[in-house]
Amino acid sequence: MPMQNETEWATIGKIVALFGLRGEFKVKSLSDIPDRFTNLESIYVGSEHRRYTIEGVRPYKGDMLLLKLYGIADATAAEPLRNQDLCIPLDQLAQLPPDSYYQHDILGLQVSTLEDRTVGVIVDIITTGGNDVYVVKGPDGQQFLIPAVKAIIKQVDLIRRKMYIDPIKGLIDDEAVVDTSNPGSGNEEEV
Repeated sequence: MPMQNETEWATIGKIVALFGLRGEFKVKSLSDIPDRFTNLESIYVGSEHRRYTIEGVRPYKGDMLLLKLYGIADATAAEPLRNQDLCIPLDQLAQLPPDSYYQHDILGLQVSTLEDRTVGVIVDIITTGGNDVYVVKGPDGQQFLIPAVKAIIKQVDLIRRKMYIDPIKGLIDDEAVVDTSNPGSGNEEEV
């Protein structure tokens, strides 16, 4: 039976494929917590958030794992769950350290400069090796890429759903600083 609609959900994984004939799933983990799935008794599947008890979890490749759910005994029973999101209620998320946020907290925030100039709304997050990059859609449809670093992100106000930034030149305007001290692309021949 699905839980009531008032519950807020966090997606922590996605079923990407079936594995074998015994109803196991290949799951892409979307959690930064390595043993997130092994510490859960149950998981909620799909947009209807149908509850399943976890029978077993084991590592697979990279950020993938193999998941076995009670009541899913074979590939035929598993097939309808392919490509479904795996969720938990928000109140089951771990507390983060100060100045750290879950992606679902950041998506949808209104971004403004410290002078209260509207930049746009965060519509996506690109995960890179060093830091995340926020994709911000401006009021005229333009797109800005804002690196998630303390030098630029000055305040995140989750209550008012706002983020304040102090952009460097060229980040949200056309006043980019171009280094011309080394002209050429390295393709010139030396004489």
